[in-house]
Amino acid sequence: MTLSVMAAALAILAVVLFLLAAQSRKRIGIPAGALVYQDLPGQPFDGKPLRSHALGICGKPDCLIRTVAGIVPVELKNASKPPARGEVYPSHMIQALTYCALVEDQIKVPAPYALVIYAGQQVRRVEFTEQRRRWLFDTIRQLELARERQTANRNHDHPARCAGCGVRSHCDQALL
Repeated sequence: MTLSVMAAALAILAVVLFLLAAQSRKRIGIPAGALVYQDLPGQPFDGKPLRSHALGICGKPDCLIRTVAGIVPVELKNASKPPARGEVYPSHMIQALTYCALVEDQIKVPAPYALVIYAGQQVRRVEFTEQRRRWLFDTIRQLELARERQTANRNHDHPARCAGCGVRSHCDQALL
């Protein structure tokens, strides 16, 4: 096989793989765009935390994709059973909205929405609306107040959540 035949075969293979990847992204619901940040094990990028001293928050999204509408944070979740009706769990909602706020505050680019991708490639879109922005900032204020008071009330009735909680040993409301 000559060098030119091998080069042509590799070029065709590259185009086929590119088209398959684009088709897969579209089928799953990941927007077209450039990957500008990633914090996934075994990947070439080393994602540094995004920090906002003004908002008092920080975080490391799994990846950020630059689209024509702005930058879209993407968070991958291991939950095999996501909520019904296209919803996301409340903790995943606040995490996704936090990443949108961090992108806008630190990178100075709009973050119109975030994606939460559950196991099985079930993509949920979390719009960063003005109402959700206000809810996020109100929640951040409530957390700051709880830190100042050094107390927080349990917001669930699930013993399994208490079992995995990092502050259970200091909690006077633990269910275990």
